[in-house]
Amino acid sequence: MNNLTNLALAPFTILPPSTNRCNPIAFTMYRIPGYPKKLVIYRIQASSYWWIRYFPGGRYYKRTSGTEVRRDAIHIAKRFYDEINFRLHQGLTEQGVITFDAATKDLLAAEKAKVDRRQLTQITFDNRSYRLEKTILPFFKDRDIARIDFTALDQLLNHLSADPAKLSVSTISAYMGLVKLVLTHAAKKRWIHHVPEFPKVGVEDKPRGWFNIGEYKQLHKRARQLVGQTIERIKTVDGNGVAAYHHVIKGSERGGEKRRSVRITPDLREMIVFMVNSYIRPTDLKNMQHRHVDVVKGEWQYLRLNLPPSKGHKYPITTMPWAVRVYERIKAMNAARGMAGPEDYVFMPEYGEKSRGHALKILQYQFDALLDLLDLKHNAQGNPRTIYSLRHSSIMFRLLYGASIDTLKLARNARTSPEMIDRFYAAPLMGEMAVQELQAKRRPRPWERFAV
Repeated sequence: MNNLTNLALAPFTILPPSTNRCNPIAFTMYRIPGYPKKLVIYRIQASSYWWIRYFPGGRYYKRTSGTEVRRDAIHIAKRFYDEINFRLHQGLTEQGVITFDAATKDLLAAEKAKVDRRQLTQITFDNRSYRLEKTILPFFKDRDIARIDFTALDQLLNHLSADPAKLSVSTISAYMGLVKLVLTHAAKKRWIHHVPEFPKVGVEDKPRGWFNIGEYKQLHKRARQLVGQTIERIKTVDGNGVAAYHHVIKGSERGGEKRRSVRITPDLREMIVFMVNSYIRPTDLKNMQHRHVDVVKGEWQYLRLNLPPSKGHKYPITTMPWAVRVYERIKAMNAARGMAGPEDYVFMPEYGEKSRGHALKILQYQFDALLDLLDLKHNAQGNPRTIYSLRHSSIMFRLLYGASIDTLKLARNARTSPEMIDRFYAAPLMGEMAVQELQAKRRPRPWERFAV
């Protein structure tokens, strides 16, 4: 048996010394049958893997095969040969082969810099990194980014659709959006000439539940009654072993295993009214400081909220008049504790800058407990309701009760777009809600007065 045969069968063989550990070992050089002689695989002292070398157009292209098995290395070399020739045809050979993995790492480095510049939130960065590393990278692995075309993207879409976790259409769309982000980054770096066409994923809009006027009054009234009380989240198991979770007021007779408790603070009551009258998002509750709020009193009374940018929007928000009364009440309450300075936070100021995420979670826990106690966690259509539903209600009330409200102006003031208003907020705006407009009649023209 010759040396080459021994080397092919053994996963690793001690090789004779060489002046350069990265030079090909002569007796391991193997040309791929049926391919040009310039395509070879070989071994080097510095690695236990087979290496690939191709020499088209007077230039060497090299890559490790990542395998110790010659048969597998031959298969990888053939793919490498196709990739290099494809890039030569596309005129993309200056930087050699750029893998999807390498492009992704370069993108994430750029995204991390955005986080440092506060152009991107840490949560968004973490979500993108997790989804790319968990789902996208294992699929594309070390594929040449220039070889990712419509067919490859369609294969990824089918792979995501067949996921045992039964991903929703919106989640699949988010994954495909991340791939597009990587390819767009590669195009900006001139690693590819253009971003390929993407297969259509489809749209699955799921509007959040909102609160009608009666439900809104229930929320405010009950939140005011519960201030100072502790609400416990308990787990109960029925006779069939099915677990259920409920919220009860501490000290009630209802049994069960206690899982979490939260004390209802005055912030909950004020938050409910403020959000419904100000169009803000829950993250704005976390970030809002007194320096962001200007009280305007004149012919019109409102707050001008110069909040940090959110969802790509940075323009001030103009509130409804009732928000002024709520803010002044909150500020007086905080001032009594010495926490109403320009740099102090409006809601739950006892939690400093590093604990603002925890402060928002406490408000969410309180609101979730309130919804459960009032049996308002879902609307009549079964849509879930969360703290975000207060913003939804704010926009819905303007659509329902505003006098000739301009959707574009409403969208800009709420830091969203008219398209989002139509798709997610105005979706429940059914005919009965606008019955006055639907049944209104225009005055007949003179020639129409005697029409039959």
